Amino acid sequence: MVLAAVLAALAGMMGAAAWLHSSGWYVTFMTGNTQRAVLENVKGRYDLALTAGASILVFLLGVMVATVARLRVWRKARHGATMLTAASTVAAWACDAGLYGDRRPLAAVPILCLAFGLGALNTAISRRGEVVMPLSYVTGTLVKIGQGAALHLAGERPWAWVAHASTYVGFLVGVAIGGAAFATFGVESSLLTLALFAVAVAVVTWRLDHAGFLIRDGH
Repeated sequence: MVLAAVLAALAGMMGAAAWLHSSGWYVTFMTGNTQRAVLENVKGRYDLALTAGASILVFLLGVMVATVARLRVWRKARHGATMLTAASTVAAWACDAGLYGDRRPLAAVPILCLAFGLGALNTAISRRGEVVMPLSYVTGTLVKIGQGAALHLAGERPWAWVAHASTYVGFLVGVAIGGAAFATFGVESSLLTLALFAVAVAVVTWRLDHAGFLIRDGH
């Protein structure tokens, strides 16, 4: 539960980075991107429709690469997803600092790096090949909180909603921290801070992935 909250906080920080310093790009909200990919065409804003579609495809690619890596490379260990996310955030910072310099808002490549990393991050908490705790899918998390609260009140499954509530709170905290950091320190320094945090999370999950932990997780 604590791990999910920390990973959700990382997802919230990444989402804040992309949204605050772009022309409305979402890297966490694929429902909105799907709508924009269609509806921006109705308004004649084909470039925005293209960016929304690109975000979806890169996010999906991140999910696919992390899933295959978990099965084939990291032997079902969760740190594979967080390592991909860390690499993506470092790439976003490096691209922004090296290729674009002081250009603001964020250009396409750094944002797509963040979208890829978020797709990978959402596979971090899986069991038997299936994602059991989406980290940036807030709508689904709220549904699970509401359903779990109702089951709790009905006496069916007490406290089942707490894990999802902690994930939601973690996401909120991450958005707040990311928003405050980017508003205070600027884009380049905040992207570097985000990258360092993602690397730290990857190191922690790598340390957690010993044999006993994986057995308890159902692998």
